[in-house]
Amino acid sequence: MNKAKMKYISNRLAFEKEQLICLLPEEFKKTFKDLSYIAGGCIYSIFQNQEPKDFDFFLTDETFAMSLRRHFIDNESGYHGKDISGGTYRGYPLTITENAISIGKYQIITRWIGQPEEVVKEFDFKHLQFYHAGNEIETLTQFDFLDSKDLRYNEDRARDICGSVFRSSKFVARGMKISQKEMAKMLLRLRNVGFSEKEVETLIACREKSETDHFGS
Repeated sequence: MNKAKMKYISNRLAFEKEQLICLLPEEFKKTFKDLSYIAGGCIYSIFQNQEPKDFDFFLTDETFAMSLRRHFIDNESGYHGKDISGGTYRGYPLTITENAISIGKYQIITRWIGQPEEVVKEFDFKHLQFYHAGNEIETLTQFDFLDSKDLRYNEDRARDICGSVFRSSKFVARGMKISQKEMAKMLLRLRNVGFSEKEVETLIACREKSETDHFGS
């Protein structure tokens, strides 16, 4: 693995974390710095010389996550809906859902809380199973996946298998490839766990979409 490139990525992620911390209310800054880490697709994107669409921050403490979420809903939101709140926060679009607090390109995930070994192990594709904590980039898989265009399914994933099938199209549209073998792994996993009620709703909604919405688009 190119140590200089990994150092560059680490420095970039540290910079983005500091940028987000600067946006947070003063009373949350230190705790957020101590209890958060970056994980997921932004690491792969930077390694591939692509600008990430967003940066996902995960938290290790549920009480803190709920306090942060409650603050933004109660004190920073310009509108409140049944499933979504938001508005503008310090000049950035603000969106708060069950899953995350989004401030511009920064997403603070509030649905899945825990140490990287608990959270990152559930990511559905192996090129996403990287995280930045402290000053290092770590992985629960192999660093070679950062340099690969092949989608590899994480068979240890226990949730939202249907979502993994749909998300694969997003990566295909970005130039990645998925083999029949990897697709078979997802479908067999889906057969074993079955559909959740939410997944059935998603499938029904997709059935109503335009015929021009293709798998790779």
